[in-house]
Amino acid sequence: MILTENLCCSSLFIEDIKLHWQPSHIYARLLIVYCTLLTPAALKSETGVVILQYHHVSEKTPDITSIAPDKFQRHIEAIINQGYEVVPLDEVVFSLKKRERLPNKAVAITFDDAYKNIFTNAYPILKRYNLPFTIFVATDYVSSDSNQFLSWAEIREMESNGALIANHTANHTHLLRRLPAESRDQWHIRVKNEILDAENILAMNLKYEPANLYSNKLLAYPYGEYDTDVQNIAENLGYIAFGQQSGAAGYHSDFSALPRFPLSGKYSDQASFEVKLATLPLPIKNSRRNPLLPIKETMPILELNFIPSDLDLSRLNCFGPHGALDIKLVNNRSITTYSGLPLPIGRSRYNCTIPVPDIEKERFYWFSQLWIRKNTDGSWYPEH
Repeated sequence: MILTENLCCSSLFIEDIKLHWQPSHIYARLLIVYCTLLTPAALKSETGVVILQYHHVSEKTPDITSIAPDKFQRHIEAIINQGYEVVPLDEVVFSLKKRERLPNKAVAITFDDAYKNIFTNAYPILKRYNLPFTIFVATDYVSSDSNQFLSWAEIREMESNGALIANHTANHTHLLRRLPAESRDQWHIRVKNEILDAENILAMNLKYEPANLYSNKLLAYPYGEYDTDVQNIAENLGYIAFGQQSGAAGYHSDFSALPRFPLSGKYSDQASFEVKLATLPLPIKNSRRNPLLPIKETMPILELNFIPSDLDLSRLNCFGPHGALDIKLVNNRSITTYSGLPLPIGRSRYNCTIPVPDIEKERFYWFSQLWIRKNTDGSWYPEH
């Protein structure tokens, strides 16, 4: 049997197969799966999840990594009042990997680092609504006598009341940055040890099981920084990893750099939060692109290859740090996009969105590509 897109032109066709097939009809099963993946209706309901990322929940910490407690409360109320379902992150990953259906409006809540205000300001709200959440803990930060960081007792209490505790490395270091005179092999070993040391410390202090019943170990990259080498290290250690680039996660996402929406400072306002909450994963094939740019590459070209659908690619919009990007249609399933100006030194992104057709409330497919530029002399930029 030759499977073609034309066979998937009708939902009635699929339902007819379901009514008449027998368990032994392997081609019928394949056809149903194939049609389900390709039909426009399936694209709209394709399993995806919006993963939210917070750091500080406080008015007394740096704005760039903080959300005020009252704003966080409004975020949670919007999730509940608008019919979203908060799903534990390990269940999210399991469902995406197995291509199992998640709730239509699935959301996961995550926090990075190990700040005490997660316990004092966010946890009471989440506990009140009985919502699951994940804390990616940088284990060297945990202290029993600090006013800034969580203690193990506080982490254990949250773990017993809906929190999943996951790996954020031991020292929260910039994984991409080699030490002076450090060889590539030595750097690889150090990155590996950052992850494994944190894994061991979590296991010693908590009920933490790095590979739980869902058989996934979860890692968030410090600063959201990674390159293909770091991704490969995480994968080889058995980890599903998360960045800080925006967008919804879906079946076809890169599981070594799953997207999350950072929600702090100016990016935490209610109106834009509700737009992000309603996004779906852009239906593109995973084509890993190294975010760490060569020194001389300042205006990278991004190619997006779309899964067959009825999307009108002329409605695609992409934006970078300097505003709207140029988009070139390669064919009816592929585009390239790039910035006409050099990207700034440091971390930046291309964000691409397209409206979801034929729905009552406007929603967007969303994809974000991280870029990292070093200084022109090859040195690293300072962290602000």
